[in-house]
Amino acid sequence: MTQLTVIDESGSHAFAHVGFGEMGVGAKEFASATGWTLKAEGLCKGEICVPVRNSAAMSNGEAIDVAEFVRVTGRSMVVDASRNIVAMGEQASSRATAMATLDASSFTLPDINGNLVSLSDFAKRKKLLLAWSSW
Repeated sequence: MTQLTVIDESGSHAFAHVGFGEMGVGAKEFASATGWTLKAEGLCKGEICVPVRNSAAMSNGEAIDVAEFVRVTGRSMVVDASRNIVAMGEQASSRATAMATLDASSFTLPDINGNLVSLSDFAKRKKLLLAWSSW
């Protein structure tokens, strides 16, 4: 049985890939790792439930289809099929709220001298963030 690695906002989770849907994983293992459970009222995490119109496409009772989960919860997904890795983004509603406020989450990185600098160190001042990658 192959392994499927799912990366979300809470970290990286390894699941046994089961033969259900596009990317089936054990429903209990998925719920334990992500907090999302399929119930009669929909796909739920704590007090939040998302309606599921076609629960048969989401789950067969034993497994959850990660691709269907991503579609129903309004997330984005990137798949590396050769390595059996799925990376899920935040829900669209969360991203929209963050973009509407134009507030960046604070983070801390080393400067060119190795000193830690936080974005919040420059509060109430205009900032220009440049990102670069060699790949």
